[in-house]
Amino acid sequence: MRTPANVTAIRILDETGNRVDLVKRGDAWTVAETDDFPADSSRIDSFLTKVAGLKTNPLVTRTSASHKRLEVADDGFARRVDLTQADGSTATLFIGSASGGGTHVRAGGQDEVYLTRDLGSFDANANVNGWIDTTYLSVPQDKVTSLTLENANGTLEFEKDASGNWTLKDLAAGEVFNPNNLTTLLTRLSSLAMIRPLGKADKPEYGLGQPTAVVTVKANDDSGGTKTTVLRVGAKDDESNTYVVISSESPYYVRVAGFSVEDFVTRTRQDFLQAQPTPTATPEATVTRETTTTVEVPPTLEIAPTVEATPTARPTP
Repeated sequence: MRTPANVTAIRILDETGNRVDLVKRGDAWTVAETDDFPADSSRIDSFLTKVAGLKTNPLVTRTSASHKRLEVADDGFARRVDLTQADGSTATLFIGSASGGGTHVRAGGQDEVYLTRDLGSFDANANVNGWIDTTYLSVPQDKVTSLTLENANGTLEFEKDASGNWTLKDLAAGEVFNPNNLTTLLTRLSSLAMIRPLGKADKPEYGLGQPTAVVTVKANDDSGGTKTTVLRVGAKDDESNTYVVISSESPYYVRVAGFSVEDFVTRTRQDFLQAQPTPTATPEATVTRETTTTVEVPPTLEIAPTVEATPTARPTP
């Protein structure tokens, strides 16, 4: 590679099979196979500048037998970077294990391995989220004036009054609104991050024909008007614990982490109400009853008086 400007495509693979393909369209970089989702061009240019500036010293080894141990082998590497240039040629760089504050690197087709302190495997992220702005949707929380949530549990409408206080519409007598879970929803919408973009085409497997949740947000804009944003949430992929979503603010379908939209899918009306205290049963008054105990007194025993018998006089002999 002569200069970073010569590079028109980049493919990065890691040891686990992850892969990212980046393509240059004019002066801007995009993610391949996602209908040209924008990549972070400044981040890519910085990476290419590091690659172009690698120096061939110090030399670590000239023998291919050491390549696997240093993780720069054709079939065993930490990172493999394929750089396609404007003339159609491709240059390959292997980025290997760290050692002594540096990283082993090898150019494809060569046996020599060098140690560099200017580039590490962390610079060559093999996941697309390392090369894009992952913020998919951002609705300023303090600008939101109403939110409607539709999911399998029903439809809930929230409104903010002129004093900035939120309430749930159609509260029944005795119900008291609890704003805590609504605050969580608004926080999610203020910075909803994606795992990766999927492209502009809807697909049946996204589950958006029958979305699991639809969130409609109205917010004040800088011109003094009101802007409406709609976020639709598709089916959950249990294996990856992710959902596909589409926002009215973007033409791109993206995959997001489950935790970031789970509340939109599962919350019920009861989740936005203060718990009512359970009525405490009034203990019955203890009535003290006087119990009259009848003691039967045994009849008085009549004791017959003792009569002393008069001794019989014996005749005098």
